[in-house]
Amino acid sequence: MKTRLWIGIAACLAGLLGGCSTTVKPDDPVYIRQQQLEARVDRLDQIFNNQSLANLSQNIDNLQQQINDLRGDIQVLQHDQQLTNKQQRDLYSDLDKRLQKLEMSLTSNASTPAAGATTQISAAGTTSNAATSGGDQTAYQRNFNLLKQGRYEDAINGFTNFIQQYPQSPLVPNAEFWMGECHYQMSDFQGALVNYQAVLKGYPNSNKAPDALLKVGYSQYEMQRYADARKTLDSVIKRYPGTNVANLARQRLQRMRKEGH
Repeated sequence: MKTRLWIGIAACLAGLLGGCSTTVKPDDPVYIRQQQLEARVDRLDQIFNNQSLANLSQNIDNLQQQINDLRGDIQVLQHDQQLTNKQQRDLYSDLDKRLQKLEMSLTSNASTPAAGATTQISAAGTTSNAATSGGDQTAYQRNFNLLKQGRYEDAINGFTNFIQQYPQSPLVPNAEFWMGECHYQMSDFQGALVNYQAVLKGYPNSNKAPDALLKVGYSQYEMQRYADARKTLDSVIKRYPGTNVANLARQRLQRMRKEGH
């Protein structure tokens, strides 16, 4: 009798425990909704990851394009700078050759009155008739080539030695002027000013005097001595009306006015 009672109790407990278990069925609405939400989260996460990668890739492409554009701009600027330097060197060479021919022509014409007679370069800067052996011409051209190559320090030293070795050469005003140009190109405007003023003081009648006076004004402008620059440039216009240096002086004065100087 007792055995049957315990068997019945055990059966009841098993039934109760079985009723408490939560077996999830595939067709359970809660289970289905949970699966749908998880799927949506997975899709959103995938979309987010894909967009992040796409944006990162796009940003990298944009940066690379900007770098390529900048490199192109740098190459253009370098090319323009090289072209400008070449044009400047060619301008120097052409200008100096024409001046040399003119000066040599004047020297040759002035030396005809007295055969074998020579005159010296005066302190006032008049053209010399001193005969030259050609050594000064060679030395001068060698130093001028250094200037065209952008070797400004070497050119300055060379022209300094040239003036000391050939103080009576008709090319001395040229050498003095180009020394000023070397200093100017190196942004040594005080040094340039010394050489330009030396041309004006020692050789006021030379063909370099107008250019020297103009570059005095330019140097004063670069040194921010604006009042002096205006005065010098006005002097260029008055002393050399209708010339190229007068036009350049007028342009610089217009620029100064626009800049408020």
